Amino acid sequence: MEREFSIAFNTVIKMVDGFFAILPNLLIALCVYLVFSLISRLSSKATFNMARKARMDRTLAAALGKLIGISTVILGLLICAVIVVPSFSPDKLVAGLGITSVAIGFAFQNILQNFFAGMLLLWQKPFGIGDEIKTRDYEGTVEDITIRTTLLKTYSGQRVYIPNGILFTDPVTVNTAFSNRQVHIQMPVPEGIPSEDAIELSRASLDRLPSVAREPSPEIYLAPLDGSPKLDIFFWANSRNNEIVKTTDQAASAIHKAFKEHSANGNHRAAA
Repeated sequence: MEREFSIAFNTVIKMVDGFFAILPNLLIALCVYLVFSLISRLSSKATFNMARKARMDRTLAAALGKLIGISTVILGLLICAVIVVPSFSPDKLVAGLGITSVAIGFAFQNILQNFFAGMLLLWQKPFGIGDEIKTRDYEGTVEDITIRTTLLKTYSGQRVYIPNGILFTDPVTVNTAFSNRQVHIQMPVPEGIPSEDAIELSRASLDRLPSVAREPSPEIYLAPLDGSPKLDIFFWANSRNNEIVKTTDQAASAIHKAFKEHSANGNHRAAA
């Protein structure tokens, strides 16, 4: 019993002696960590301010600032580890974490992909907040672009969180990349109205609508005859979805009204 007690006592004494032996190193390491923590905050803030002065996106600037700050803290921790344990070296840590890092890489593959995709999207700015985009089965207005996801408000009033990896690798249509975009509608030609007259009536109706762009001018063609004659009508309007819907309705109503009035006038002349 006394032997076991003596062994335990000696072990405790050795641990205490070891602690006091490395205590100066621990205090120095603590001071170094505090210094690097301060440097981390200052470098993070400085990076953010420089990025903003360079007119970089606010979200991207904040992300760069955090990356610089985290990298500084990691560097400080490695230095602290060397101070506390002089035999420690970063290359041993990298070698020891080789297999683990591969496993972590696979586990966080999608997260890292979305993170770096978000950084590139914020850097390249193929679209911005307020733009109307379409990707896969989603179409709507961009509400926000974060490091991991892009928030999209659909035209039906739903919010969709799209991973940035999808937006970076899949085709994305930016509907509002230009102020105007082309609209196509098809109108049947009423019986009794010659195709040439229908084209002129349609063109005149579009010219009276202020929401239809003058340049490029509307283009109207007679569709291939596979039944009753139809007109393929192309015109340009404000690229916003609500404006496209409104202008399309106005154009169709104006052309229909012109056809109706032309038919009525023709019947009056025939009766006279």
